[in-house]
Amino acid sequence: MMVDLNAVLVAEIDAAGPMPFERFVDRALYDPDRGFYATHGQAGGRRGDFVTSVEIGPLFAAVIANWLDAAWRDEGEPSDFRVAEVGAGVGTLFRGINRAKPACLESLTYTLVERSAAMRVAHQSLPTERWRSSGELPKASQHVVVANELLDNLAFGIAERVEGGWAPVHIGLGLSELSLQVQQPDPALDHLTGLAPDAALSDRVPVASEARAWVADACVLARRVLVFDYAATTAELAERGQASWLRTYAAHTRGHDPLDQIGQRDITHDVPTDQLPTPYLQQTQADWLAANGMGDRVEAARQVWTERAHIGDLQAIAARSAIGEAEALTDRDGLGAFLVLEWHAEPDATRA
Repeated sequence: MMVDLNAVLVAEIDAAGPMPFERFVDRALYDPDRGFYATHGQAGGRRGDFVTSVEIGPLFAAVIANWLDAAWRDEGEPSDFRVAEVGAGVGTLFRGINRAKPACLESLTYTLVERSAAMRVAHQSLPTERWRSSGELPKASQHVVVANELLDNLAFGIAERVEGGWAPVHIGLGLSELSLQVQQPDPALDHLTGLAPDAALSDRVPVASEARAWVADACVLARRVLVFDYAATTAELAERGQASWLRTYAAHTRGHDPLDQIGQRDITHDVPTDQLPTPYLQQTQADWLAANGMGDRVEAARQVWTERAHIGDLQAIAARSAIGEAEALTDRDGLGAFLVLEWHAEPDATRA
């Protein structure tokens, strides 16, 4: 009988001492035998654990297809237009892009990067031959790297404001059970003082060192990097408190304790944008979708609905669905408040 991940971590910490929180998150999510994404976790409807903009319906992917067309044309319409999607899951976004049939589709070489081997199995049923599946970023340069709700799932640390600076929070043992334990102040975290100067003692913030490194690497690999995520500044997160920015999910149920059902729940956080490389563009998802052609698609759907609602055929149903998707994707109290960040290569950079 396989020992659960909680027991494995207890034994490791008992032997080696407290574990950095970011290492704990990586194990809880991606342990190859017992981690959340290695065993069952995924986005989706009834069988999923959470829903992202991609799963709302095909409209989100169609707008990204618009953006890819614009990027392709800006690059001179290359015959080998290389796009890598990181955190691709089972391939829902690529299916939507293929369904939207952008002008760049016949030139597209699309790499679905997914760390979970279990999810990569689903890639085998994807349409067309314009895709590749990988467990890591491709070595070859890319025109575009895109990621939807990836950064919040990269391993992150926790720091607490203490006398003398900021201290990392580790996972230790208390009465033979895992617990969050504040360590000694660490000078490597002193930059947080400038990001959250008004933080009070005991305030906690996420430390997004892995997300920062990922963005930096992606910007070296690709001419354009496009990410969607729930995010805020470090100061805002300090003010809101850990219970607000640290969350877990399983079967669409939100929780707050990362030590609850380790390996069976997603662990995620609001991404501190000011800890990332400075983007070329940052705006809300609602504004980004509007700027990239969603309004035209919704207006076309409204016209179809007006003309065919009385018939109730598949065209009418699809049109009505698109209108509902747009409302969900741009809700400024929900998905519409997510942030979209773009990083672009320098204008004089040599084209790949």
